[in-house]
Amino acid sequence: MMLLKTIKWRKLTLILSIVSIASAIVAFTASVSLGAFHTMSNLLSTSAGSVMIVYGANARSPQTSVISLAVYNELISTRGVEAVSPEVVSVAVLSNGKPVVVRGVDPRSVEGFIEFKVLDGAFLSGDRYFEAAAGLEASRRLGLKTGDRVLLRSVLTRNYIEIEIVGVYESLTSLDDEILVPVQTAQWLRGLPPNAVSMMRVKIDEELLPRQKLSEALGGEGAGGEVASKASRIISLLFSASTGNIPSRLVIREASESMQEFLGRETKLNEASFWSIAILVFAGSISTIALTPTLFILDHAREISIIKSIGGVRRIQSAVLPIVLVSSFLAGLAGSMMGYLLSKAFSESSLLVVGTYTIKPAMSMIIPLVSAGLTSIVAVVAAKIATDSVKTEAWIG
Repeated sequence: MMLLKTIKWRKLTLILSIVSIASAIVAFTASVSLGAFHTMSNLLSTSAGSVMIVYGANARSPQTSVISLAVYNELISTRGVEAVSPEVVSVAVLSNGKPVVVRGVDPRSVEGFIEFKVLDGAFLSGDRYFEAAAGLEASRRLGLKTGDRVLLRSVLTRNYIEIEIVGVYESLTSLDDEILVPVQTAQWLRGLPPNAVSMMRVKIDEELLPRQKLSEALGGEGAGGEVASKASRIISLLFSASTGNIPSRLVIREASESMQEFLGRETKLNEASFWSIAILVFAGSISTIALTPTLFILDHAREISIIKSIGGVRRIQSAVLPIVLVSSFLAGLAGSMMGYLLSKAFSESSLLVVGTYTIKPAMSMIIPLVSAGLTSIVAVVAAKIATDSVKTEAWIG
C-alpha cells in the first residue's frame, strides 16, 4: 500500500520517543508516590506472620508512645504469645547534622521477628551499652562503616552519647534505614526511665490467642482521644516527644494498620491520595501523548488525502490505526519500565527519602500495562480524529 511505503519511519521513531518519555514520567510518579505510601505504612511490618503492635492509646503513633515495660511480663506469660520485642524509638542527629532513627532493641527478642543478614562486622551482642549496628540504607546515606565512632545527639532531649558501629546489616524492612542500639541506650536518648519503652511487637498464634483475646488480656481500650495540635511534617509527627506519666491504656493494632491509621488521622493521606497523584500526572501527559500521533498523521496528510479521494477511507484506517496502536503500546510499555527502573535507581542512590526512610518504589505489572494501554487508546483516538480531519480537496487539482 502506498501509505505504508511512504511512512517516514525516522520521524515516527522520534514521535514514539516522546510517547515513551511521557509514559516514563507517569510510571516514575506512580511508583514513587505509591512507594512513599507503602514505605510509611509498612514502617513496622515484618514477614513474621501474625504480628501485633502494642502501644499507648493516647500516642499519635507507636513511635511516639510510652508504655510500661511491665507489659512485657504480662505478654510473655500469656498463652498463645510466641514472641515479644520491647523497643524504644528515638531520633538523633550525627555530628554532620544528618538525622537518623535510633531504635533500642533486645537483640534476641527482635530476631524472633526479623531476619538480619550481617553484611559486615557483627550484630548487637546486647552486652555493651555503647555498641550499635547500622542498617544498610542508613550506612549508605550517612556514610557509616564498621568501626566508626559516632556521636548521637537526641532531638527529643539534650542527651547525647558516643556509640561504636560494630556491624552493618540488611533486614529488607524499614530497620535498614535505622541504627539499632541496646534498649538502655535508646532510653537514655529518648529520656525515658528504665521501666518504660515506646512499643512492643507481639507475635501470636491466632488459633490459641485471637487478637480480641489479646486485647482483653492487656485491658486494651481502643484508640485514645483526639490530638490537639498537628505538626506540618511527617517526621515531626512521628517522633514528637510524649510527656506525662506512663499511660495505662493500651492499643493493639496490626503493624500496617497502626501506621495507616496514623497517616489517615494526622496527614489525611491514604493509598487513594497517592494514586490520585499518578492519575493527575497522566492527565497532564494526555495532551503530549495525543499530540504525537496527530503530528504523525499530519506529516502524511498528502498521502492520506490522495487515498481518501479515491474512496480508500477504510484502507487508511486499516493501515494507520494498527500502526499507531501497536507502536504507541510498545512505546508506552518501554517508557513505563524505564520510569520504574529510574525510580529504583534513585532509591538505591538514597535520592528518594521521606523523613529518614528510603522510599522503595512500588511497581506491579499492572502499572506498566495499564499505562501502556491508556497511552495506546489515547493515541488511537487522536490518530482517528486527525485522519478524519484531513480534507481531500487540499490535494485534488
